Amino acid sequence: MYLYNTMVKKLSLDIDYTAEFSFIGISCHLKDYRLSFFINQECGLNLRRIEDFMQEDEQKQSITYPLFYYKCPETNNNFCLISNHHSEKKLIPALKQFDYFLLIQNNLPPNKKKNLISNLKKIKNLLAVYEIEFSKLKNINQLLVDLELQLIENLKSHA
Repeated sequence: MYLYNTMVKKLSLDIDYTAEFSFIGISCHLKDYRLSFFINQECGLNLRRIEDFMQEDEQKQSITYPLFYYKCPETNNNFCLISNHHSEKKLIPALKQFDYFLLIQNNLPPNKKKNLISNLKKIKNLLAVYEIEFSKLKNINQLLVDLELQLIENLKSHA
């Protein structure tokens, strides 16, 4: 005779997406297309405007934020420049001092990240450039998941 434990254990899966991203905050008064142009020139990227990043607010209304994207063929890194501004709401209210965020997927080695930040600081009209620690942000994983899903859909439709 065997006795089985009839209690069911609930398992949950917490995925930390922040381990594969670098996150740089940029403060400036430049328009998004001008900032993208200067980043491309100074950092050797090829950021291009794609479909705006869409988020829903508390009333389930869509709010869009300008989004620029580049995939580096040599390193396989994805670069996303995204605005923190919308007339209704900030994308990340806790970081209201930043106008834009540069997200780099597939983390850069520390020396390349330091070089990228150094090159960004060379751009005139930038007031501040800082690497942001994800540990200081709440609910950032959901934002990263939403962004990644939108990028997949956007790139799939343009392939």
